[in-house]
Amino acid sequence: MAIHAVGIYREPEFSPGKVEADAAIIDASLAELRAAGMRIIAIDAARFISEGLSEPALVLAMCQSERALSRLAAAEKSGALAINSALAIRNCYRDLLGAGLNHAGVPTPEGAVVRTARPFDLKPLRALDLSAPMYVKRGDLHALGPHDVQRVEGLEQLEATLLRFARRNVALVYVQQEAIGDVVKFYGVGGEYFAAVSEAGGYVTDGAKRALGHAATEAAEALGLEVWGGDAVVKGADFSIIDFNDWPSFSRVRAEAAKAIARRAMRLVRQQGLTVGASV
Repeated sequence: MAIHAVGIYREPEFSPGKVEADAAIIDASLAELRAAGMRIIAIDAARFISEGLSEPALVLAMCQSERALSRLAAAEKSGALAINSALAIRNCYRDLLGAGLNHAGVPTPEGAVVRTARPFDLKPLRALDLSAPMYVKRGDLHALGPHDVQRVEGLEQLEATLLRFARRNVALVYVQQEAIGDVVKFYGVGGEYFAAVSEAGGYVTDGAKRALGHAATEAAEALGLEVWGGDAVVKGADFSIIDFNDWPSFSRVRAEAAKAIARRAMRLVRQQGLTVGASV
């Protein structure tokens, strides 16, 4: 069965300030696949929702809305090979992500999902030190605006922040204990490619990079991700993974990441016994 490649751009509302960067990694990956002999097309999520796929395809899926993920899951049932799958993308919503990282057994700060409705039920936070700094993050998607991640200190600030989220109709938040150290952006493709870059331009030691790469790869496997990235806080030889994403923009490592994504995609195509469609 011949297969072609379809890239689905992330919805603009889920790509605040990064619409062009997010589109660029899809375009670069598709260009690598075209060079490998695939017929390619790129569409936005709205078109994918309305039209679906006309034939089996390799889908590079950056979409995140519930409607797009429903359509993607249907395409997978019809024979499409999705990178990432609808289930893996949904696993990166924050209401599931914390549990997924814990299940993977990787170092991550204590955290839990709580509702913003009053009266507040803070029992899920019993493992946290509520007198120490915490981050409150919207509990469905990743940050869509400047107020979707808030640092708080103490119970009074926590409850005031929960109330502000409630007023914005954000029903769930993820409360995470603050980790101290240098923020490192990491990027991966399957178990075949990994890169880590200090947010502040500092040096990430080879030992820290190897340990973080091993943990992040295990987390990606637990979440079902093929293309992934995230944030970690590194202090000496210790680190904590504080966030995990499906299909980051790879802005710092785009060229090499696109090549890795194409290689991984072609490997999965071959493993499933599919043939590459003619290039156009």
